[in-house]
Amino acid sequence: MKRLFRPETLFFLALWLVLLFAFRERGFYDPGSLWHIKVGEIILNQGMPQTDPFSYTFEGRTWVPQQWGAEVLMAVTHRIGGFDAMLLAFATFVAALYTIIFRRAMQAGMGPILAGLMVGVCLFVGAFHYFVRPHMFTIVFLGWTMISIVDYERGRCTVWRLVGLIPLYILWTNLHGGVLGGTMTLGLAVAGWGVLFLKSRMMKSGIDSESPVSSSSNVNPQSNDSLTPIRSWRTAVLLGGIVVACGLTPFINPHGMEMIRIWQRIVASKVLPAVVHEHMPLNPTEPLGLAIIGLGVFYLILLLGTLPRTPHVSWLIPLVWFVLSFKGIRQGPLFAITAAVAMVDLWPHTVWHRLLVKYGDGSLARSPDYSPRAMVAPFAIPALAVLAALCLDITHTPATLVGYGWVRFDPDFVPVDLNGPVGEYVAHVPSGTHVFNDANLGGYLIYHAPSLKIFMDDRCELYGDDWIKLYAETLGLPPAELGRIFEGWAAKYHFDRALVRTNPPEKEKPSIERYLLSNPQWREVARGKCAVMFERVR
Repeated sequence: MKRLFRPETLFFLALWLVLLFAFRERGFYDPGSLWHIKVGEIILNQGMPQTDPFSYTFEGRTWVPQQWGAEVLMAVTHRIGGFDAMLLAFATFVAALYTIIFRRAMQAGMGPILAGLMVGVCLFVGAFHYFVRPHMFTIVFLGWTMISIVDYERGRCTVWRLVGLIPLYILWTNLHGGVLGGTMTLGLAVAGWGVLFLKSRMMKSGIDSESPVSSSSNVNPQSNDSLTPIRSWRTAVLLGGIVVACGLTPFINPHGMEMIRIWQRIVASKVLPAVVHEHMPLNPTEPLGLAIIGLGVFYLILLLGTLPRTPHVSWLIPLVWFVLSFKGIRQGPLFAITAAVAMVDLWPHTVWHRLLVKYGDGSLARSPDYSPRAMVAPFAIPALAVLAALCLDITHTPATLVGYGWVRFDPDFVPVDLNGPVGEYVAHVPSGTHVFNDANLGGYLIYHAPSLKIFMDDRCELYGDDWIKLYAETLGLPPAELGRIFEGWAAKYHFDRALVRTNPPEKEKPSIERYLLSNPQWREVARGKCAVMFERVR
């Protein structure tokens, strides 16, 4: 029983249940959580789409699902157990990743309480961008990449662990474009090791060329060897080859160069950082920005605690992601996961660890112990718990947290309170009917009213900078000016229904809602907490 109920076991179960509770609604706030399922269904039923299947504004335009692998997995999971099974998979993978880091923290000399606090803080800081959608694969795989880098640098695994990243990156390529971040992280590590290797070789060559008298000086030619796992040119070439191979994995996809061009358009966009929140730069005046900055400061304090020791290359990688977070807030979770892995590795080399060991009672810090531990036993009970929850989902058995019917959609973010009016409208119009909608409501309509054709959604790679900029600028205009453009769209695209977002009563209504309410040619037919449906008066 003691082997079955280790701290890792309790940490996983506690975190798993917390995730199932906290993300019951929040996990599906992002509209992509809904339309990704429908894309996966199309792939399973009809094959890979080559043109946009959802909108009328870009109907017939070239569009391929760049995250097709994740979308198929989401669709299959949805078929098995609905949204509950999707939440279960999300909570299980996130809990497993952070439990591995928690286990490593205890091996590094942290007590269970300190390990839980440190790992929990990193998870909390990055959780603002946790949704049940493909980008979660990037967070998990980047975490594993960072773990592999640290272990190889420390001599705890062979080069074959890094070779194993190549097939993993092929899978990652077809799940989410974040594979580029994984390649960058691995490349930074190998480049840093290479620099230290070259420096070590130069120092050795310099000492060998000196006289016997000078060679007896205190210079230690091995000083850099302890910081790099590269000991020979053969290893350097092999690691370089691994990085190149990982860098080429994006070409192994069913869309060829089109997927690469999609990634280029997203990365190079000048509009997305201005209008899409997750692409915006970090705002240090907002709580979210302060949380990331706070974690960055804590990481720097921990890193400074290793002085005067020369930092390992792996300890510097999170700083790169920290800087990138200022450019785009969506990099914040990637900084958090790399920081979590690096912090538990550098911890036993800090003055803070030494002080706790010397003056503490052993509950918070102790000497590191990297001896092999049982890998299966601590996770036996968590595996049974996950399996039991899956059985409840498959058999449609309701149960709090772990059973069927637990997931619910928050009407403050997803207009599920309009399902009735939307369904009634769909039942009385032919398939392919055009409807105007707010971009953030596109995913809702794609899932709940798939027979309708929508105005747009959040597939930024399809609509492009010009269209997204026009849309964003139009919605920001005063009602009268907005109305002229809106009626032009109505005349061009022939829609007589509009689903637009609204604000809570204490806030001012959006400009487009004010226009529709003031125009006698449109009338309100249904109102929910976050959206309103209008129809044209005939």
